[in-house]
Amino acid sequence: MESCSGVDYDVIIIGAGWSGLLACKSMLEEKLSVLVLEKRDQLGGVWCFSDDPDIVTVMKCTHCTSSSCLTEMSDFPMPVEIGEFPNHTDILEYLHAYCTEFGLHDHIRLSCAVERTEKIDRMWRVTTDTGTWLTSTSLVVCNGSSTRANWSYKETHLKTFTGIVEHSGTYKEPVMAHKGKRVLVVGGGEFASDIITYWHEDVKPASLHWCIPRGQHFFRNYAKLLPWRRPQALDKASSKSHRWLAPLRKGKPGMAWACHWTSGGSLLAYQGHGIPEFRNDAHFFRSFINKNANALDLIEDGLVVPKGKMSDCSGNTIVYTDGSTGEYDVIILCTGFCKEFPFLPQQIRSKKFCERFKFMFDADDLSLVFVGFVRPVVGSILTIAESQSRLAARVFSGRVQLPSADQRQRIIAEDTDFYRDYFKETSRRIDTLVEGLGYVDELANITGNYPDFWSLFKQSPKNWLTAVLSPYHGCLYLLNDPERREMALATLRRHKAGTNSPIQLVWISLFRLLWFDALLDVLGIIKYKIQMSKAWKAVKDCRVIACLNNMWLYPKKCLFDRSTRFDRSKPPVLSLSNN
Repeated sequence: MESCSGVDYDVIIIGAGWSGLLACKSMLEEKLSVLVLEKRDQLGGVWCFSDDPDIVTVMKCTHCTSSSCLTEMSDFPMPVEIGEFPNHTDILEYLHAYCTEFGLHDHIRLSCAVERTEKIDRMWRVTTDTGTWLTSTSLVVCNGSSTRANWSYKETHLKTFTGIVEHSGTYKEPVMAHKGKRVLVVGGGEFASDIITYWHEDVKPASLHWCIPRGQHFFRNYAKLLPWRRPQALDKASSKSHRWLAPLRKGKPGMAWACHWTSGGSLLAYQGHGIPEFRNDAHFFRSFINKNANALDLIEDGLVVPKGKMSDCSGNTIVYTDGSTGEYDVIILCTGFCKEFPFLPQQIRSKKFCERFKFMFDADDLSLVFVGFVRPVVGSILTIAESQSRLAARVFSGRVQLPSADQRQRIIAEDTDFYRDYFKETSRRIDTLVEGLGYVDELANITGNYPDFWSLFKQSPKNWLTAVLSPYHGCLYLLNDPERREMALATLRRHKAGTNSPIQLVWISLFRLLWFDALLDVLGIIKYKIQMSKAWKAVKDCRVIACLNNMWLYPKKCLFDRSTRFDRSKPPVLSLSNN
């Protein structure tokens, strides 16, 4: 394999991050010969921490924001002792254990960057940075979405800013140079929440501002629903029965009120926060949701100042559309990343993801597949990547036949129209955003492993109840396999404990019949208009209003759980860095 003679494989996978490992395992299950090429000297992708600012990885404080139930592989549960929301070191150990369990290490070549790929006749020729080349029948791209920092905001809105502008992708921990400075964080994603959470103690007191120009929806990922209840991972309210009664694509009717309460501590916490500066026009579940709402507590405590859209910039002063201003020494852009595929032919690089079948398969060449780039509104990218890997492997092996070219183009057009309308009130910056669990069900229908609930009910009503009442988990798609059904049911029972019961479904049905969420939406709009009125801005800081506000917040202080963060100890306080 070190010479230029070329070695033939059924599949070559570019990237040994989480998605690449899932793809490798799926190919081996289909008895395909496979090689994974990874440019770094370790596997794990962004979960393999590096303090090199030029390598995009997790920060030292990073935990999963989706629970292990929605994140772990379908047939390889995470160790119970690492908790519901493991940190990045636990995740990396888990990935290594996964490779050992399924014999993936022998199929991975580290320190081997791909420089060029080209299709010659019916084979892909892959050239590496050492000058060697390999060939394969099929090619799977898993190099990840975090390849190049998105600096567009600096180039448009901050052209005349005279302070320091940095991108979050270079950060690994709080920065010594920021201590005592006036800092603005721009962006509404989970990276921004992490920086707000772990930076606020190290900047100038009350001078940390958080700007979310396009608004943002929030969830709290772990908390007590009520004081006498045990804390739980809130994304476990995702069972099949939940989704039948409160469809995600209809905004979780009958359950949306609970999302507001658990995220913001108020039934009128519209979009999970009730903060006018962060509000946008998107309906519930029709835009990306930040699952790290704990950072919002710092706003309520007066330690962080929320800001909306910018209107002007001059020197080190930013003017916002609500007329407020702020002076800053440092601006941290948490504006995401751009996907890059410099090793692919130009005609392929220029295609949009919406032009690919199910955001995966090249419409003109089914031998080229992209895995791990689809992002759910809420949930785990890895759940989607596993389903994508399974579909790709079965197509490559011939076990699954995709629709004809004309039918694929029709489905592509239908999907494009659907998501264009579904996310019409968002910026569409995340061009692979989908309603995640519905998307995975679509893939399962193509691969033929969507759970046959009726057959399961006829075989065992008890097992059927387990399947429909348990939180969403990838092992649902193993229930049709007799050899793995018992393992899947055992996993579902473990995750179901303390999360769902028939009485909860009765309450959901009742709240939906009463149109309770619609009423709260109307009240939320009224609240927002009051918050934005000149009269409110004139009196909101007076003592009488402050007293009334404290009375309004009293139930929240008594009942709402702000203290629970993870089901294990809080990450240690980070030491300051000179980076």
